[in-house]
This record gives sequence, structure tokens and C-alpha cells, in this order.
Amino acid sequence: MGPAIAHTIVSFNFGEKDYLDVSIEVRKELNEGYSTIKGFFRQYELAYIVADVRDVIRLRTNYRKNPPEEVYLYRLQPNKENACRLFLEYLRKINELHEKPAFYNTLLDNCTTAICFNTRVNPGHLPFSWKILLSGYVPEYLYESLSLATRLPFDQLQRQAHINPVALAVDHSPDLSQRIRSNIEKPQLQ
Repeated sequence: MGPAIAHTIVSFNFGEKDYLDVSIEVRKELNEGYSTIKGFFRQYELAYIVADVRDVIRLRTNYRKNPPEEVYLYRLQPNKENACRLFLEYLRKINELHEKPAFYNTLLDNCTTAICFNTRVNPGHLPFSWKILLSGYVPEYLYESLSLATRLPFDQLQRQAHINPVALAVDHSPDLSQRIRSNIEKPQLQ
């Protein structure tokens, strides 16, 4: 949707080869399309999609064509305790939504703001920024706050993070998750 708006997905690493992706989305009914405007007016329920990379990433890199989606994968600075707390917060939120559904909101409760609010379980979480509202700028915000695992200049990191060509090349490979991560700078463990 242009450089200012992006769909943000979080991947949790459970070892060398095991990743679990969580995409916070609208819960559309059968044959219902998405409208940014409708998203302001309590027209969609909020849903957390917990899936394999082939389901949420490959859908965007390899199958959606109208409009095509450009996908970027960034590594955050690893901190096991914070990642664990965040994962448990996601599970808590998923269970809460099961008991009491909530509405998606294009501005205030969407794929990116929900991540920001969920990270508040961690000490030293990043402060809210306008770059979270304009989600296409989140990678830049994370880079500026030193949250990304890199020593590269941002423009070089962004080129490296673009995974569409790799995902297309290894479409049905069982190691798709590892292959899309193969060109991305490895983080230093904390």
C-alpha cells in the first residue's frame, strides 16, 4: 500500500529451523473484502493468525498479485526473556479474543499497533511513535532505536531484507523458512 503502510508480522524462533509466525488481521467473512475505511467503524473482528511461514509469508510473496506485495524480513536483537514474555502475551491475547471478541481498528488496533501494545509486557519496550501508525516506517524506527540486529546502513539492510526473489525461487521447498533468512545478517546472541 505504498511506502507508508505495511502489514507487520512477527516470527518467533523455536530453534534453528522452527519458526512460528503470528499475523494480526481482520477476520473477514466469506466473500468479504477489506476496506480501510470500514476498518475505522467496527466492521471487522480482530484475529490473530498463528501459522507456518508458508501460510502467511509465502501467501504474500508468491501468490497475491493484485496488488503485488513486497515482503521484507528483519531480525530483531535477540533477547530470550523478552521474546518469551511477548509470545506468552500473544497467547494470552488470543485466549482473551476467544472469550471476548474485539474489533479491528484501522488506526488504533491493527497489525502493527497491536504488536506495539503487546510488547509493553517487556521492560524497556520502545515508546509509541508516529512511525508505528504509519507502519511502513516501523523498520526505520526499529533501526534508529538500535532494535534491529545489524551493523549495516539502513538502505543496505532494506535491500538485504527484501525476500520476494528468494521466496519465489524456493516456493515449495521444505526449508523455505531457512532459505528466506539465509541472506539476512545473523544476530549476536544476548
